[in-house]
Amino acid sequence: MDAVARFHALFEAHHSAIRRYAFHRAIQGTDADDLVAEVFAVAWRRRDEVPIDHALPWLLAVAGNVRRNQARSARRYASALGSLPQPESSPPPPEPDERGVILRRALGGLSEDDQEILRLVAWDGLTPRQVATVLGCPDGTIRARLHRARRRLADRLAELAADPPAHPPQRPSSTGQYVGEATSPEEDHHEQVG
Repeated sequence: MDAVARFHALFEAHHSAIRRYAFHRAIQGTDADDLVAEVFAVAWRRRDEVPIDHALPWLLAVAGNVRRNQARSARRYASALGSLPQPESSPPPPEPDERGVILRRALGGLSEDDQEILRLVAWDGLTPRQVATVLGCPDGTIRARLHRARRRLADRLAELAADPPAHPPQRPSSTGQYVGEATSPEEDHHEQVG
C-alpha cells in the first residue's frame, strides 16, 4: 500500500475520533475543523512515524499538542490586541457646502476609472507615481489618464455652472428624501398628516 492510500485509511479510521476529542473539550465549529485538519497535516508530514498498531493514541497526543498551541496562539493574540491603543473617535466629515455638492455631482458624472484616479490624487494625497503603484499601471499611463480625467471634470463643472439645478440638494428629511425634492401627491399627503 502506498503512502497516500495508507494516509487515506488512517484518516477514514480515526478522523471521527479526533472530532469527538474536540467536541469533548468544547472545541466546536471552525475551531474543531482547524484542529482536525492540523492533526492530520502533522500525521501526513510525519507519516513514517505513525505507529500502525497504535495510531489513535499517537493522533490524540498530536491533538493535545495542537490544542495547546492553539490556546497559546489565542492568548498571544488577545494579549497583543489588548496592548494596542484604543482608536480615537474622529468627528464625522463636515457637510459639503454648495461648491462641494456641485463638485460631487460633477465627479459622479464621470466614469468609475476617472473618479478613482481623481480621488486617489485629490482626496488620498497620492502622487501620480503612487497612483500607478496602486492601480498597477505604468507611470506615464497614469499621468495621461489623470490629465484627461481633470479635463473631463473641468468640462463637467462648467456644464453644471451653466445649468444649475432649480433646487440645490439639501439634507435628507426623516423620510430619506431631500428637502425640496418633488414627491408624489400621496407622499405629500402622508408628510402633512404624519
